[in-house]
Amino acid sequence: MNVQEELLRGRIDPHLTCENLSRLTGAAVQGYEILTGGCWNRVIGVRVDGTELVLKISPHENDANIIREFRVLEVFARVTELPVPTPLRLDAADGVLPGTALVMTRLPGRVMHEAFGYLDRRARRNIIDEIAEHVTALHQVRGRGFGGVELREDERMSSWPDFWLPRLDRVLDEAEKSGAVPQSLIDESRRFRPHLRPFLDIGEHSTMTHYDIWAGNVMIDIDSDPPRVSGYIDIPGHFADYARELSFAMLFGVADRRFLETYGTEHQFDEGFPLRVNIYNLRTNIKHIQMYPSQSIYREGAAENLQAIHRAVERT
Repeated sequence: MNVQEELLRGRIDPHLTCENLSRLTGAAVQGYEILTGGCWNRVIGVRVDGTELVLKISPHENDANIIREFRVLEVFARVTELPVPTPLRLDAADGVLPGTALVMTRLPGRVMHEAFGYLDRRARRNIIDEIAEHVTALHQVRGRGFGGVELREDERMSSWPDFWLPRLDRVLDEAEKSGAVPQSLIDESRRFRPHLRPFLDIGEHSTMTHYDIWAGNVMIDIDSDPPRVSGYIDIPGHFADYARELSFAMLFGVADRRFLETYGTEHQFDEGFPLRVNIYNLRTNIKHIQMYPSQSIYREGAAENLQAIHRAVERT
């Protein structure tokens, strides 16, 4: 058992009663189940008056991440058509449970990487097409500045490199401390780091993004006829470079050529798109080497990303 799971079992689980959950939801809870997928928080499923709800409970009071997730969901529900859980209540430190609780509607179905085992090839293709349409529509929402969707424009960062490069730096520092990432990849990444800012300078205009679209954050209703995307969960929600959103989906097999063709019917790819995809996926690959050190695919991916960056630097 990991340290976080021990914390959840000791701090949250003893307080999981129908009475406490009823106080959190504001309605009578007859029963509950602990759902999978909660790495840092306890995720609970409950039924209230025939409606299924989800509670995400952090063991920490006034947890900034849970509070922000509530606000991000509010923004997505208000300004986009993307299907997301509806945020209902936030208990930041009211004493019902130790910690912070977010109450939201439950999306039907299973996460995509589980659901695909129940679907045939045609149904899987239709799901990918549906995700492409959703992302294409979401990216119609544009803004100025870079940062959380819950922030006003004047609260966002004016420069995309200023927003993203510190995130690369943190991953490189964490990778070196972990000892799981080959030092050669870290050294090479740091060698190219001073050259990246011009490649990432996309101006002041930004795109509203989910920012974490992969098969673990897409819900599929397999009981629907035909199966459909029921919604998206765990939304970081940033005004960002559209290429950052697509790079993540490409790396994890959600965005293929047909997906990008659908996207391209509404959004023009700029000349720097392929290089920025490699820059963003370098960070993602290095982070995942730490998480899955025995899987060579992320080391190979990082090496390919560095080769693409090297070629671009040599041309400048």
